[in-house]
Amino acid sequence: MKTLLITSLLLCTALNFANAQTSPSNLTDAFNNKRDAGGYFSPGFVLEHQKGLYQSEGFDSKLSVRGAYYFKNGFFLEIPGGSDKFESNFALGYNLFNVGDWEFDALYSSAHGDLNYNYLEDSFEKNSTPYLGLRAIGTISGLDAMFLYGVNTNKSDFSGGHYAAAWLGKSWNIQNWHLFSSVGLQYRNDEILDYYYGVPESAKYHPTFKANGGFNFIYKMGVKRPITENWLLEGFFSYTSYADSIVNSPYTQNILKYNEDRSDAGSRFNVSLHYVF
Repeated sequence: MKTLLITSLLLCTALNFANAQTSPSNLTDAFNNKRDAGGYFSPGFVLEHQKGLYQSEGFDSKLSVRGAYYFKNGFFLEIPGGSDKFESNFALGYNLFNVGDWEFDALYSSAHGDLNYNYLEDSFEKNSTPYLGLRAIGTISGLDAMFLYGVNTNKSDFSGGHYAAAWLGKSWNIQNWHLFSSVGLQYRNDEILDYYYGVPESAKYHPTFKANGGFNFIYKMGVKRPITENWLLEGFFSYTSYADSIVNSPYTQNILKYNEDRSDAGSRFNVSLHYVF
């Protein structure tokens, strides 16, 4: 019920703002008005400092590949980079319709990533949870906005998973510098969080635990600056406050107990240099 209420509120808000900006002459116009075709491809080098539940504190350097392509028929592929204003994942989708400044997409993406836990007989490896859902991107009172809702699919281990997210952000351009700041909420219901963080009665070294649904809060701020026509310098900082069910899980508490370089909140500082085709 909570998920349905959140979802209805997010989608109705997006639709109301879209309708307030413009009213297409008929429904056919809205569905025929697809996103402009085109895309980009951008390999690069990243230097990053991370700390959280899933990462030990420290610096890491790696290669990065990101890009996107939007076809004339409405289908698209997205491989987002870490400096995106809104946290997002690899996605396949279809641009359903566009109204005013708002774009509405059907989306196939991920509601939770892989999770591996190693502790004697209680060790496990759990794959990511994909979802099918809807996405709305537009503006509200001068703020950039993105709303997401999805249900899990192709998951034989559990069913009934629901994922929702809401983001608001603001951008500024100062000469050749592009600055942004954003806040987001990610909701995963009982089924998703209990699958990853719940402890079954069969566990030998951890007390039984039922993980309830909850919210992750994420704050991001960043900067981009083109160095040449194709080279782009970027940097960002992000902070994540995890849902209570994630932090209170006996699995998580065990990780924090035996790993002093882990934290019950996530942080990332990222600097990258990308070449944009």
